[in-house]
Amino acid sequence: MLRKSIRQLGTICGYLAGVFLAGIAVATFAQISARQFGIPIDTTELSGFFLAASTFLALAYTFVNGGHVRIELVSQFAPKRVRLAIEIWACAAAILIVGYATWHMTAFTIQTYTFGDLSPGLMAMPLWIPQSAVSFGLIVMLLSILEQFSVVLTGRRGDYEYNTDSTAE
Repeated sequence: MLRKSIRQLGTICGYLAGVFLAGIAVATFAQISARQFGIPIDTTELSGFFLAASTFLALAYTFVNGGHVRIELVSQFAPKRVRLAIEIWACAAAILIVGYATWHMTAFTIQTYTFGDLSPGLMAMPLWIPQSAVSFGLIVMLLSILEQFSVVLTGRRGDYEYNTDSTAE
């Protein structure tokens, strides 16, 4: 039940990442179209916020579906027990690294909210809004790594080992 919920959350974040990518395209199209009519619109700041949201919201979906680059040069030729030990080590290291980044980014977002920081561009948007998408994406990534770590600890292959989007295999 919990595994399914985490997977669904990662999938929802993947779709949201796609929405933000589409938002970049719409903002760029609006800027180009407005320029043709002599209306200056600056969407650089908004596109940057959308890019950050898209990048971090897509992390968990990409991880679970095997989209991140993995180097299996050593582990693919190792015996099953050694491969399991390598996978456990890799997941534990990922938990520590992503956990550290999640902790500090979330603390930074809360601090930004507390101080009421605004973006320096023309929009003057509260910075906690785009930062919260980054923090949320990291939180979901951490949950996904923990979920896959529990799979690996039981001796099964992690879902991330199967690239669901690959046509080359």
